[in-house]
Amino acid sequence: MLLLDAAFDVLDTSWFDADPAPSTADSAKPSPDEHRRLRRKISNRESARRCRMRKQRHLEELLAESARLRALNRDVASRVGDMSHRCLLFRQANHRLRVESAALSRRLDELRRLVLLRQVLMVAASPPVASHGGFGGVGCDQAWAASLIA
Repeated sequence: MLLLDAAFDVLDTSWFDADPAPSTADSAKPSPDEHRRLRRKISNRESARRCRMRKQRHLEELLAESARLRALNRDVASRVGDMSHRCLLFRQANHRLRVESAALSRRLDELRRLVLLRQVLMVAASPPVASHGGFGGVGCDQAWAASLIA
């Protein structure tokens, strides 16, 4: 407050007045009410200046934050695009592998059937073996070959 008082003492107060009048000996020293009013004006102006400066700093901080967030958003959008592209490639590869797996499963089933058919043909073409028991012999081999086919 002393700083304001010192500034007020050296301040030319004629610019505060709406109607400048030639200074007289009585008007050289302002009244206590006038002195308080002028100090309040100076204080209010200083407060308004500080408020404008705070507002300007806040605006600059918001602009910097906005620029930072926009850059971050661009980076995230780029990464999402990259991940989407990779996901598409993985889906395509997965689909291709499933088709290939299904084809290989079908081929394996065909090969198993061929092996089984060869085994049946070999059993059917082999000469009958005389057996010494009730379940051996030609009838048993034919039953086994028939069960392989089924």
